Amino acid sequence: MNARQRGRGSKYTDDFKRQLVAESLADGVSVPIVSKRHGVPTNRIYSWRCDARFQSDGSAINAFTSVEVSDVVAAGAPAQPSYTTLPAPRVEITLENGRRLSVSDGVDAEFVLELARGLAA
Repeated sequence: MNARQRGRGSKYTDDFKRQLVAESLADGVSVPIVSKRHGVPTNRIYSWRCDARFQSDGSAINAFTSVEVSDVVAAGAPAQPSYTTLPAPRVEITLENGRRLSVSDGVDAEFVLELARGLAA
């Protein structure tokens, strides 16, 4: 999409430049990707990125949206999700002699090491 203005020199519109600069600054996107996608030379996009006129004012990216939280469930609203408590995470260690050591979250690492040494003997 080459959004160009017709007239003296056929230039890209400022909005188009801002759009490409914003795209090139997004996570996981590079200037060559944007260049290829829109058919614009990479050096132009790099120069636009250095030009303050084409920088995002940040309002679209960093804007807050007001949200109201209520305990009241409206008629016809879906039921509240139920939560299940999952068992504590466990790690199972199989020693060289075939013995297994099962350890839950929160156990002291030094204790586990001493226990493993004792079981391996």
